Amino acid sequence: MYNRGVDSKNRSIPTDRLSIISALIILNYALMPFIYSPAIPFNFSLLGIIFDLQLKYADLMVFSASAFAAVGTYWLLHDHPLVNRTNSFIHLILPTLVAGAMSIPLNVITIGPAWWAVFALESVLIIFTLIAEYYSVDPGNSLFALSKIILIPLAISMLLLLSVSVRSADYRLYIEIIILGIAFAVIFVRLNALSASTEKKIKTFISTFLFIQMLVICHYLPLTSIPFGLILTGFVSFLISLPPKSDPQENLLTTVRNAALYAIPFLVSAFFFL
Repeated sequence: MYNRGVDSKNRSIPTDRLSIISALIILNYALMPFIYSPAIPFNFSLLGIIFDLQLKYADLMVFSASAFAAVGTYWLLHDHPLVNRTNSFIHLILPTLVAGAMSIPLNVITIGPAWWAVFALESVLIIFTLIAEYYSVDPGNSLFALSKIILIPLAISMLLLLSVSVRSADYRLYIEIIILGIAFAVIFVRLNALSASTEKKIKTFISTFLFIQMLVICHYLPLTSIPFGLILTGFVSFLISLPPKSDPQENLLTTVRNAALYAIPFLVSAFFFL
């Protein structure tokens, strides 16, 4: 248990719990290419829509990695004296998405140097994600700023990966809206929690609405998966970078211009893939 009297700047992460959680997720990754099973048909209808899916053991490993990350993060933060019990689920969002999303390439890449390189990189990323989530609980901690530096680019990278994957799957518009709209809203709520704004709900609603409008526009443009993802991610970076409330000494045009600077690298990159 932690002592509430301990200086927040000196509070350190429980390394024993971090080691156990990381080991479970990394072991889950390591077993993926070595366990085989026949595809299990999974058919059902919802609102008149027929879903015909083939469920493999590797797919279950993706869900198990996400589950380990969610439960592990909750356990990691359970004894933190400053964690808000009513909103503790916010800290589970990124580790769950990261652990699940990063396990997908390990199912696709064949065993070799590339697989081991991806495995090593993803193992390091999930550890950094857990550490960043722990230190993001306390704004007074000396590592809070570093946790933001890790979590924000990581969240944007997850949206880029998800956008490219959804476009590559050639889903219908309503499925794209459901998947990407929910992912954006959830991630935006998480990143918005890093600020001290009192307008979080309004900003989340407006930003999600604008994101869906941009998604509809990009859906009907003749874009391949990579520029589609880059353009959407650039717009996401713009929305995330907008401050909750404009500085009275800074006009609206300057605020929008400064936020747009974060989107330019993604838009320029998308141009080279057209």
